[in-house]
Amino acid sequence: MKKYILILFSFFTLNSFAQFTTVDMFNVPSNIGVSENGYYYKDVSGYFNQFVGTWQYQNGTTTYTLQFKKQTFIKSYPHVNKTYQRDYLIGALKVVKNGVLIYNDLPTLNLNLTHAVKYKIFSMTRAENFSNCYMCTYPNQRLHLSYSEPNNDNYAFEDLGFMMHTYTQNGVVKLRVDFLDQTSPSDYTNFKDPDSPPTKTSIFMDFGIFDFVKVP
Repeated sequence: MKKYILILFSFFTLNSFAQFTTVDMFNVPSNIGVSENGYYYKDVSGYFNQFVGTWQYQNGTTTYTLQFKKQTFIKSYPHVNKTYQRDYLIGALKVVKNGVLIYNDLPTLNLNLTHAVKYKIFSMTRAENFSNCYMCTYPNQRLHLSYSEPNNDNYAFEDLGFMMHTYTQNGVVKLRVDFLDQTSPSDYTNFKDPDSPPTKTSIFMDFGIFDFVKVP
């Protein structure tokens, strides 16, 4: 019975792939848009692979744990009259401060959500290197990710994101996360009820630049 189920699953999977034309998501031909019907935007070069796994940053009594997973052939944000697939790097965060668990979103990576935007951390695009791209070795090494937290009613925290890239220092692979403050005092309003102050006045992860180390 299991054999027949596996064959049936493989048939539907191959049939789904056959409906799409595969292109390199980081080298899309000029005659094809970035969200065209019938295309599968694939991480052909395996660029996302360097980020997959669990990374940890510790400073005194504060510990951040970031975990990343590569999701292949996943639906993009639902567009009207558009059907295309894309590879994504999705992530989750765990925060411990003074020995107390403040936030833990890691279990969400075990969920098979239908769209990447339903995860709290997901890849956006590959970005150019600048002076703060520490030890970057080739163009467009940094990855821009969207970052959000649950129960947010504060406009200031509505469109957050960070840049990251890996590098090797003294034989140790590290992940540099650049999470700079992108908020504005004028944004501190409640988008659910503009007439009342937002209930969320801070986020779990502090703004700053952090060097994570990969852990088992």
